[in-house]
Amino acid sequence: MLQSFGASCARWAERWVPEPLVLAAALNLVVLAVAWMALGEWSAVGGLAEAWYQGLWAPRWLAFAFQMAFMLATGSVLVEAPWVAQGIRRLAGCWQSPAGAVRLTAFTAALLSWLHWGLGLMGGAFLAREIGREARRRQQALPFGLVVAAAYGGFLLWHGGLSGSAPLLVAQADHPQAELVGAIPISQTIFSWNNLGLSLALLLILPWLLGRMAHRAGPQPIPDFDQELLPAQAPSSDCKTTESEGEAAAPSTFHRWTRRAWLLWLPAVWGLVLLPAWFRGHGGVDLNAVLFLFLTMGIALHPDWNSLSRAFRRGAGQSAGILLQFPLYFAAMGVLQESGLVTDLAHAAASATEKLAGGTAWLGPVYRCGCFAVAGLVNLVVPSGGGQWALQGPVVLAGAERLGESPAAAVLATAYGDEWTNLLQPFWALPLLSVTKTRARTIFGWAIALWVLVLPLYLLALLLPPGTAA
Repeated sequence: MLQSFGASCARWAERWVPEPLVLAAALNLVVLAVAWMALGEWSAVGGLAEAWYQGLWAPRWLAFAFQMAFMLATGSVLVEAPWVAQGIRRLAGCWQSPAGAVRLTAFTAALLSWLHWGLGLMGGAFLAREIGREARRRQQALPFGLVVAAAYGGFLLWHGGLSGSAPLLVAQADHPQAELVGAIPISQTIFSWNNLGLSLALLLILPWLLGRMAHRAGPQPIPDFDQELLPAQAPSSDCKTTESEGEAAAPSTFHRWTRRAWLLWLPAVWGLVLLPAWFRGHGGVDLNAVLFLFLTMGIALHPDWNSLSRAFRRGAGQSAGILLQFPLYFAAMGVLQESGLVTDLAHAAASATEKLAGGTAWLGPVYRCGCFAVAGLVNLVVPSGGGQWALQGPVVLAGAERLGESPAAAVLATAYGDEWTNLLQPFWALPLLSVTKTRARTIFGWAIALWVLVLPLYLLALLLPPGTAA
């Protein structure tokens, strides 16, 4: 049953799922049309066009696009360091069957995503790539699209994990709704029994579900990743040969100095000294800290500057999709802010909850399900967890306070809706697709099947009474 369902979704996606760029452009047209119909005036067109343009070039969102591109490059630097590359190759060889390869990828990506979404996104991508390379080395058939989909499926754990945007934001004493609900400690959100139980269930069930799908998944072509050899396999390019003489030119004094390992140790040690101070000053691990860690560890683990530079160039070359498509999503977010559509949806969910379950014991569960559904819908247009909470969060907390619902439970319901529909949203898949040289239609059939199959887990977590701190 599971195998047939997954295979059917995969066949449908291969035929109907468009390329991410086409989807991003179509999404902009839909958002503009819906926003204009909601405002209902021709005079609003100018304001929406201005909001679209301002969103396209919003400095804070462009900074995020650069952070994502930089994470792709520094992640490549880290995983191509000889010691790390050797460790990934060993891990990528710890499977005997295609189902085992899928389960290994899903479990690793899910665990890393719970620790930090950036680690899960990049770690899962590079592991999937190395599993594909290992399958080619063994000359073993593999449903490579399902392996890549398993890496993306691990992203389901991120918003209930240690880097979840909404739980971390409301835990701050000065968050925008602090006067209404106060600071909500992470002991009531991330470390509540309900959330830990859901995270553990997803960590164990995701590999099982995806492994079962592998039994009906046919073999798929695996890209030739050996065109991008890891450092231990790649020949040195420091000394170039001349066409006339056919022999290696002598390296310059500068090139000889750049091959001194201790020149890399100086910035690496400086970075490792700064990291503890960063954690103390910021009270946690944010995206900048992860980027700094990737860069520092990459510098420390490469044998010389030339090796570091080659790895960075390869990683930076994979960021074209991010730089091209992310601004289109930012433009759509600008239109949503200008039109107030997200606020209207959240208010409608709160009103519907009162009408359906007002004065009954089902008020809390229905409200949480409403927050979950709205968050899942909004995430298709606003795929940034922090950006979505900025739009939806005030209404979610105000509704929880008015209905007597637990604010912490409402925060988690919104976080779950956001991470659930990430499986339908190619925004976060762009780095993964770049690293694995895979097309969106190859993985999204499996992602859609997984999206359907994990829904009962989320509904169960929403229907249970809010959990206490672990």
